[in-house]
Parts: sequence; structure tokens; C-alpha cells
Amino acid sequence: MKTGADQDGLVAPNPVTLAQAAYEPGSHVWGLYDGDTPVGLMAMIHPHHGKLDEGDDPDGAYLWRLMVAAEHQGKGYGRLAIEECKAQAREWSLPRLVSSVVDAPNSNMGFYERLGFRQTGRIVDGELEIVMDL
Repeated sequence: MKTGADQDGLVAPNPVTLAQAAYEPGSHVWGLYDGDTPVGLMAMIHPHHGKLDEGDDPDGAYLWRLMVAAEHQGKGYGRLAIEECKAQAREWSLPRLVSSVVDAPNSNMGFYERLGFRQTGRIVDGELEIVMDL
């Protein structure tokens, strides 16, 4: 599964996410499916089980990666994935969902803002940090 060609560089390929997850304390990775059809991948990090960097939110569930395959975009899978992230954060008893978005003209910032995320003004690993209170 891949994103569209115009989305190269906006999210790491799924094999990279799976490999990195093995070395990222507190990470959880889920495949996104519609029935038996794989449509994407989602990865989150629980902040209490990993190493926080300076400025990281200790009470924010971190949406580390969200990828919906090009042929499945625009069908509501991303919105459903965010609902699952919110549910997972609540299950972890965390009051916020945190992520970051590549600062590029073709980024998916609009998608996240429409769902209720707001920019914090912080740059994390070269990306714009976003947050949603639950």
C-alpha cells in the first residue's frame, strides 16, 4: 500500500514504520481494514511508556503515523482512524491527541484541522505539531 505520488515525503512507508516500531518504546501499530481489504496503517505512542523529549506533552497520546492508501483516500477511512485514535487515547486515560504534519503545500494539515486539531506553534523533527483536546 502506498500514498499518492504527490504525497511522497509526507509519511514514512509502512515497512519503515513497522521496523521503527520495534525500537520505539510505547509504540502500537494497527492495520486499517475494511472487512478483509487493507486500506492503511496507524501507529501511536503512549507517552508514559517511552522516552519523552523536551517539550513533549506527557499527557498526550501521540499519533505517530497515519497512512491511507491512495486508492482508499477520500472514503472516510482517515476520519475513522482519528476516531479510533481518540478512543485509544481515552482508553489510556489521556486527555489529548498529539501529532505532527510535514510543512508542505500538499500536506494534510487541512484534514487534521477540519477534524479539530490545532497547531501549537512548536516544530518537532521538522514538522508542525498539532493537538486535539478530547
